[in-house]
Amino acid sequence: MKALFIFVIMSIIPLSLSASVNDLRIVYGAHDFYIPNSPSVIGYLGTDSEILIAKYSDEPGKSIVGFSLDKELNTGGCGPMVFFKAVLSEGESECDAEAVESFRYVFMKNRDSGIWSSGNKEIFYFIGSNKATVFLVEEDGDKKTYKIETNFLNKKQIKKIFASHL
Repeated sequence: MKALFIFVIMSIIPLSLSASVNDLRIVYGAHDFYIPNSPSVIGYLGTDSEILIAKYSDEPGKSIVGFSLDKELNTGGCGPMVFFKAVLSEGESECDAEAVESFRYVFMKNRDSGIWSSGNKEIFYFIGSNKATVFLVEEDGDKKTYKIETNFLNKKQIKKIFASHL
């Protein structure tokens, strides 16, 4: 009886902690992400950036969620976590001021921005009405910066992508 009770409890717990059944689990860079279900196509380009794209429309350039490993981000001489925090703050920074201002111009103009934090991960979001870019930064382990972009999801839907991280 005790074993049956433990089995029932263990069966219920994972369901309550996972994303909705309407989401598709994507494993990218040893991380779980949850994107909307039923993309028309998913493609992977194994270049240096390791680009993964899910497309939800037959129209070129419409309704896309893309994942990439950002190896060439100009962080103004700072680590990515310090750089993104400098971009989002108003104060002085140890990062190159031109790099910070350039990033702000490209990613913050007419966009909501902020940080979602969890454990050793920081998720920096820059969300506009027709384009959003989110960076997941890890300071422990491999110290990689992942970039997630979309041109059709709203803030709430984008946050659901990171359900296993928050």
